[in-house]
Amino acid sequence: MTPRDDRVSPAYWADAIAVLERSIEEFRPFSHVFRPDDTRAGIVRTKANFESTLFLLGARYSAGYSVSALADDLESVVSVWENRNRYAAVPDGGFPLETLTFDNKSAYYYALWLSSVARCVGVEQALTERLVRIVDAAGGADPVLAQLLGIEPVRDTVWHKRPFQNLATASTAKPDRAVAALDRYLQAWQKNISFIWWAPALQAVQGDRFAKYFGYWAWEAAGLVVARGFDDTSLRSSPFYPADLVDARHRGS
Repeated sequence: MTPRDDRVSPAYWADAIAVLERSIEEFRPFSHVFRPDDTRAGIVRTKANFESTLFLLGARYSAGYSVSALADDLESVVSVWENRNRYAAVPDGGFPLETLTFDNKSAYYYALWLSSVARCVGVEQALTERLVRIVDAAGGADPVLAQLLGIEPVRDTVWHKRPFQNLATASTAKPDRAVAALDRYLQAWQKNISFIWWAPALQAVQGDRFAKYFGYWAWEAAGLVVARGFDDTSLRSSPFYPADLVDARHRGS
C-alpha cells in the first residue's frame, strides 16, 4: 500500500492507525451507542472519540487505504457526533457538554469534511440523511453544505466568511468563476485552517510515532468538484487536494 501523504514514513501511518483504532475500540461501547445508564462515562468517552474517529478517517486515506474503505470510518464519525448531541441534551450529565453548533468554526469545518467525503464516496442515502440531521441540529445548511448534501440552504450566506467565502463562490457561481475560487481557496488552505488546534501537527512529528498528524487534505474542495461536476485539472497541482476522492467517484459512476 502506497501512502498518499509521504510527508511522513509508512511506519508512521501504521502506528497512527494502530493507536487510533485501539483508542476508538476502547471507548466504542459509550461513544457509538448512547448509554443513558452512565451519561458521565458516555460524555467523557464520546468527547475523546469524536476527533479520534475523524483522525482515523484522515490517517487511513493518507496511508493509502482504498476510498471505498472510508465509508465505514465516515459512519463511525457520524455515530459519535449523533451521540455527542444526545449526551449534551441530558441535564446534569456529569460534565458540561454543549451540542456542537456552527457558531463554532471547527464544528462547521468538520461538517464540511464529512459532507465532502460522503459526496465523494457515494454513501447510502440513510447515512446522508443522518448527516443532514446533524447539520440541522448545528444550525442548518448554508450554500456550501447545501451543495454538498443536495439539500436546500436555510441561510443565504456562508457560516464563516473567513476563511470560507471562496467556498461559497464555488458553490453557486458559474463554473469558470467557481473553479477559480476553489483554486484561491487551495492556495491559502494551510494558512486558513490555522484556527483548528491540530493545524500545526506535522511540526510535532518526530520519527515514526503518531503525533496527531493525520494528513493535510482540503476535503471540501474535492466535495464541491464532485457535487458540481467541475473539471479539476487546474486544482490537481495542490498538495492539499485529495484527487483520489474525485477519481474514485468518477470510476464508480
